[in-house]
Amino acid sequence: MRICRRCSQETEETFCPTCKVLTSVRRDLRSPSASARGDVFDCIIWQGPSRSRGIEVPVEHREKYFSKDHELIVLDLEGTRTIAKLSAGFWKKPAVIKRAIGDDGKDHLYKFISKHHLLTPDQSLKEKGIVDTVTFTVVTPGEEFKVSVAERSAEGGERE
Repeated sequence: MRICRRCSQETEETFCPTCKVLTSVRRDLRSPSASARGDVFDCIIWQGPSRSRGIEVPVEHREKYFSKDHELIVLDLEGTRTIAKLSAGFWKKPAVIKRAIGDDGKDHLYKFISKHHLLTPDQSLKEKGIVDTVTFTVVTPGEEFKVSVAERSAEGGERE
């Protein structure tokens, strides 16, 4: 069961039928993974053969923080809550999140990667020790994650 954060209506839908905004999965407070709330882990940028991009989650973090019970997860991309579908391919190696759809029906993950000029490890500035990574913060284990990136400055250092 999902719930709308705006009108508190319960629904089975991803978007509230009344408010047309993204709903949240109702939390089970007895969840054994509740202790993971607030944990942080790094992921890298992935590029497919058709030059599509996504976020590759390391297998050990996929096993620890994601649940096969949740086909849809919520990603907070710079304050915009989006829905990402975990396809069957996510449970294979590599574990890749390829799209995150917002209330407007558009793919915000692609915009996020493009806005920050994030590159795959083989395209990053490895000779300077800089590899583009994104940081996931667990908001609700298995259900909701906040995604952020440390931007590179012109001098090659990093800043938040």
